[in-house]
Amino acid sequence: MKKLTFALVSLLLGTSLLAAGPLESPPAHAVEETKPSAPPSSTPMESATDIAAPTLQAAVERFMTQLALQPGFESWQQASWTSYPLGPGMHGWVIIVSADGSEAGYLVIHAGEPDTYRLTEYGTGSYPLFSLQTLHRSLVQLELIEYPYQTERLYFGPLQALWKITIQNADRIWYIDAKTGEEMPFAGDAKLPKSNAAPAPNVQAFTNTDAKHTIKESGQTEPAEPYARLPWVQSEPGKPLPFDELKQSIAQGSKPVYAAKLYEGSVTVPLPVAGFQVWSSGDRFVQFRQDDDRFLPYETLQRLGSFYPLPTVFSSSLYRKASRLTARSFSFFL
Repeated sequence: MKKLTFALVSLLLGTSLLAAGPLESPPAHAVEETKPSAPPSSTPMESATDIAAPTLQAAVERFMTQLALQPGFESWQQASWTSYPLGPGMHGWVIIVSADGSEAGYLVIHAGEPDTYRLTEYGTGSYPLFSLQTLHRSLVQLELIEYPYQTERLYFGPLQALWKITIQNADRIWYIDAKTGEEMPFAGDAKLPKSNAAPAPNVQAFTNTDAKHTIKESGQTEPAEPYARLPWVQSEPGKPLPFDELKQSIAQGSKPVYAAKLYEGSVTVPLPVAGFQVWSSGDRFVQFRQDDDRFLPYETLQRLGSFYPLPTVFSSSLYRKASRLTARSFSFFL
């Protein structure tokens, strides 16, 4: 009898423990991006394995193989990558490239025709677009890191990429530039482009995954300091600059600066030109220096802003005044 009683007690105890096990599991509706307890890890990112469309992986690897042959992209030859969606309805991904344990660049890719993926923009360096490292640093500077928050990537096209930060129980929303980490000077969505579900109107220069697509022409120049001389402040927006004239300007060392007014004119972004790349498909990308090197489609740039060749003579007092101003002050108050 004692043995039978002991067996029954053991069986009931084991059954109760098995029933209680699932209560320790996290809820199925947990938010994917929540507040980290520490800065993001700098360990190398593994290749994405959960891509719904298998050809995205082939597209990324083909683009990376071609770019790894270019100056400044050498570290991509042995790099890994991971992908993040660019928000609902945008049909695109940002690809973060990692090499030797650090972020080494990025690509933005959108789905095109069936089995075709389009290269929208790309860049190299340790400050890629939508970097989690840059996001964490911005949240610390804004003193938001201690609060429960959610993040969302918003990509309206080149130069208009944002982190949307929602703080629990807060009465406002924060927008942070996805490249620089700068806080935007607006708290609501009134200044945002109206086509957040369809980036195509702002992104028309694409390179697809055809094996024939290679970089057939490129050029580089030492970029200017955009705040040293201010033709983009003093002059009215000029006529569209033909690409051949831009190439000639780069070859002659005139160091042009590009400037665009974004988000209903509330933000002015000046970028120094550092070069160009032309793909065999005919797509043309202009190289800028923005912390790192960033390549943006020429056709989109023509619609968003203007190129300003720098004058050969400038006022020393204007230079001293400009050098005391930061990029943020120009962006917010012009």
